[in-house]
Amino acid sequence: MHVLSFARPLVAITLLSCPASLLHAQGIGQRQDEIIVTAAAAGSPTSPSVEEAREELERIPGAIGVVEDEGFADIFAQSIGDTLELTPGVFADTSAQRESRISIRGSGLNSSFERRGLMVLRDGIPISRAAGNTEFQEIDPLTIRYIEVFKGANGLRYGATQLGGAVNVVSPTGRTARSPIAVRAEGGSFETFRGNASFAGEGENTDYWLGVTGLTSDGYREHSDVRSLYGHGNFGWKVADNIETRFYVTALSDNFELAGTLTLEDALANPTAAGRPVTIGPFFPGGPVTVLDPGPVADDWDRNLDVIRVSNLTVIDMGGADLELGAWYSRRSLDHAITRFAGIIVQGEDEVGGSIRLTGDLPFLSAQSRWQVGAIYAFGSNDAQTYENLSGERGALRTRSDQDSEMLMTYGQLDLGLTDNFTLIAGGQYARAVRDVEAIVDTVSGRGEYDQFNPRVGVLLDVSEDIQVFGNVNRSFEPPSLADLTSGGAFPFAPLDEQRATVFEIGTRGAKGVFSWDVAAYRAEIENEFLDFAVPGARGLITVTGNGDRTIHQGLEAGIDVRPAKNTLEARGQSLRLSAAYTFNDFTFEDDATYGDNQLAGVPRHVLIAEARFDQVDDWYLSATLRFIPEGPWADYANTERAPGYETVQLTAGVAVFEDFILFGSVENLFDTVFISNLTTVADQSATPSAIYTPGQGRAFFGGIRARF
Repeated sequence: MHVLSFARPLVAITLLSCPASLLHAQGIGQRQDEIIVTAAAAGSPTSPSVEEAREELERIPGAIGVVEDEGFADIFAQSIGDTLELTPGVFADTSAQRESRISIRGSGLNSSFERRGLMVLRDGIPISRAAGNTEFQEIDPLTIRYIEVFKGANGLRYGATQLGGAVNVVSPTGRTARSPIAVRAEGGSFETFRGNASFAGEGENTDYWLGVTGLTSDGYREHSDVRSLYGHGNFGWKVADNIETRFYVTALSDNFELAGTLTLEDALANPTAAGRPVTIGPFFPGGPVTVLDPGPVADDWDRNLDVIRVSNLTVIDMGGADLELGAWYSRRSLDHAITRFAGIIVQGEDEVGGSIRLTGDLPFLSAQSRWQVGAIYAFGSNDAQTYENLSGERGALRTRSDQDSEMLMTYGQLDLGLTDNFTLIAGGQYARAVRDVEAIVDTVSGRGEYDQFNPRVGVLLDVSEDIQVFGNVNRSFEPPSLADLTSGGAFPFAPLDEQRATVFEIGTRGAKGVFSWDVAAYRAEIENEFLDFAVPGARGLITVTGNGDRTIHQGLEAGIDVRPAKNTLEARGQSLRLSAAYTFNDFTFEDDATYGDNQLAGVPRHVLIAEARFDQVDDWYLSATLRFIPEGPWADYANTERAPGYETVQLTAGVAVFEDFILFGSVENLFDTVFISNLTTVADQSATPSAIYTPGQGRAFFGGIRARF
């Protein structure tokens, strides 16, 4: 058993007791009331306002969260993971610039670039692919109005079946944008520059919003530069008094170099270094050394992704019910150079999909009684190829296959208001997935079909106007992704079983005086959990996925806000907020034949984010954030080696030069702590230690301007 000691970070916690950072990535129970509340822009049927979203989310009997754009407006947030890391129960780390790993309740514990375990949607339309993966690069933080986080089975709102639940990213519109024109320019360490501009407008029956972001950076580590151009826009049309339709377009060209991984010793001693060449020998003094893989620099490891996505959401008020219709098409092109063994992965994928959701109120029981039914269907076709990697250039074609994916989810739920304060929720979903690989050149065909029915029961008790208690029991289901089945094309089709789980959850959220909170405890009993292993290939490491037998994920998610001297400070036009988000991850094997009751590798057991912020309203603010991980995650399932714990501190400040013109800046990793940001899990590090560690970013300075017109 590991004992959590708070002696080590006392200096940093003392720092946090003075003016410090507020990133509003918190649970729905942690009220974000401000000193001056301006009239919030009204939403529309296709894009609810933040307050409308909060009201809807408070009817869910489970842990959820809301993240507003102002919460990460003044930090250098490159990916969606940077916006979510302060949400209790969400673990986010960085594996490369613009690339995060996001794990909720241990979902997708160590999946590689194409992440699993979570459904991600944009404005209610899935961007998670029919193939079972999500490219988090498809979300630019500067084109977000707010984010809804549905942990676990609470993702039933959008039909999500995964252990981690769902994340819905909501875009600004011409009606909800903070201003008609906004510009942003920032720069800093590692020759970094990012520019953003957005434009919004509305008429009597139409509105539009368009945002464009360009990013260039050399990166903290050798061979880690990024060049990215991202555009996102939408156009809304009120067709009739009861019909609104909205079209969305996303265009992305994301290109970044990969620095590779290091041994633990090397990562801590030389965190800016790129991965070393893989060699064997010498087998005797003075003998020859054979280079099996020259490494990321010589072979120019990189990941280049281009995406075009077009979607539509139409909402029809039918009098007694609301009908939502969604449709989308996406084109994804990937050029991904990695080890000599895996080669250069080249893929071109087309996907089409549609969704339907019907909701209404029940004409009996209490006012909160309602019903919903829905379905999502998507089909994807991927032309998957691998080439030899010859010093970063394509060599001969090695493998080619047609990879088709099909996904169907149907779901329904009843909210039964048994009294004005007590609601019983009963629902379920049926999910089916097909993975089909047809070999064309030097690979193996295969097909997998997976399906399951998932029941859900929950209760929601309104203890008072501001306090709720909730609980639920449900099943979750996740089929293997195409990346799991083929290791990105490096291996033949390897059939896997679907991951299943039974999950129990209980919690409370609310506010009392100067305190507000969001706390949940859960236990997931999992069968066939997807476990990722980095295994030696002929010329380096490659990640493969297998099924575990029985595993347990259980934990505690706690978010707390405190507003000291709230009334006194508000009278002076000031605000002080102290916040903490603590996550306890107890993920273990259960009487496994090989690993017994060992801890699962990849995610730390304890994660604490503490922050504080002082505002002189409309003038300036100063903030600081502490990230404290007392013990790093295990690197192997045999539990022989783990990453060290660490603390990092970030300072952020801003000043309003005049109304709607803000200068801001931040210092990341203030004390230049050397730490491990991410690792690739292996079976056993004790025999032959592998280079599996990604160092975190050192001290960095960023600053810029934001202006609204």
